[in-house]
Amino acid sequence: MKPGLLLIGIAFMISSVSASQQCENDVVITIQRSSCFGYCPVYSAEIHADGEVVYVGKSDVKEIGERRFKISPEKVQQLIKAFEQVDYFSLKDKYDADVTDLPTTTTSICLDGKKKKVVNYYGAPKKLAELEHKIDVIAGLQELLGPR
Repeated sequence: MKPGLLLIGIAFMISSVSASQQCENDVVITIQRSSCFGYCPVYSAEIHADGEVVYVGKSDVKEIGERRFKISPEKVQQLIKAFEQVDYFSLKDKYDADVTDLPTTTTSICLDGKKKKVVNYYGAPKKLAELEHKIDVIAGLQELLGPR
């Protein structure tokens, strides 16, 4: 490979990494839960600053497929406050261990021009699991998930 092309490739990779840590839109909160060995709800949801929620149920949930609905501005603020209360931006990016068959929950927030994503497979602090539950409750996802 020519040195010039190599430098262009490296510059592109650096700009892609730094761009992924910045937000271009208003608040966007996401949650995604993966499958496990057994019964685990598999779904994803995005919560936008205007209160729009985009849910996609995949398996082991009451509602399969995409659903769109709105939550109130107060609920969006409750979600933001929940992220602030757990000091989300100070959490590790990934909680992992050498175990198998557990579900993974990935959350993220884009707030004030900053983006943070946390992958929770195993060993995360209790406050992260509590935040994940609050997202489901405050965003109105539990009705779509069904009983657990």
